[in-house]
Amino acid sequence: MQLSFVLLRVSLFIVIFFQVYFVNASVVMTNTRVIYPSDAKERTVQLTNNDAFPNVVQVWTDTHSPESTPDNADGPFVVLPAIFRIEPKRGQLIRLIYSGDELPKDRESIFYLNFLQIPPLAKANAGDNQMLVMLKNRVKIFYRPIELKLNPDDMYKDIKFNIKYANNGVAVEVDNGSAFFASFVDMKITSEKQELVIPVNMVEPKSIFTFEVKNQQFVLTYPMTVEFTLVNDFGGFVTREYTVKNKY
Repeated sequence: MQLSFVLLRVSLFIVIFFQVYFVNASVVMTNTRVIYPSDAKERTVQLTNNDAFPNVVQVWTDTHSPESTPDNADGPFVVLPAIFRIEPKRGQLIRLIYSGDELPKDRESIFYLNFLQIPPLAKANAGDNQMLVMLKNRVKIFYRPIELKLNPDDMYKDIKFNIKYANNGVAVEVDNGSAFFASFVDMKITSEKQELVIPVNMVEPKSIFTFEVKNQQFVLTYPMTVEFTLVNDFGGFVTREYTVKNKY
């Protein structure tokens, strides 16, 4: 989940800033991701307002644009309602309805759900400059074809690793042969008594991606163990191991 915020200074003019910060949103989604089966007529998402005051929330989807707004939203979903007021300590269900073209049937496709939290502007001292903080959450929507009869919890069985020297360091080639997006949380490789943490991200289905880390001291000695953690459908973390026996 990606969180950003917008600052509006209210006076004779308006200034808008888009930044990414580690802050706590008070309007939150029950899950950390949305799984949308291709045969579903719609999917509901639960939002909860943990504030002691009401918030206005605006919702939209995009294909792959972190800076998207409701004005340029290009996600293939109808969102109902698209804007609403959510009372303090209450919840709100929103509906997602896929309205796009036919997608690949042999793998997942990904889109993004955005919801913007707009708190009320204080009425006291209304003539003074005031700062309005609007928080934006962005979560993944995984569109999953019903033709996939595989269990996503078994995707790790179709993920292979190749480790080699590259660019004054180590490169870990991840071959995701599964039909699912592999959302890595962390990864480390162990070679004899050495350990090396690898910066990771998400790897698309049926694709190869290489993660690199500069470290000239790490010696590749086979066999090596790759310990990696994936995010499952429920937002939980699942850790697995893979043994690299020799070079490709």
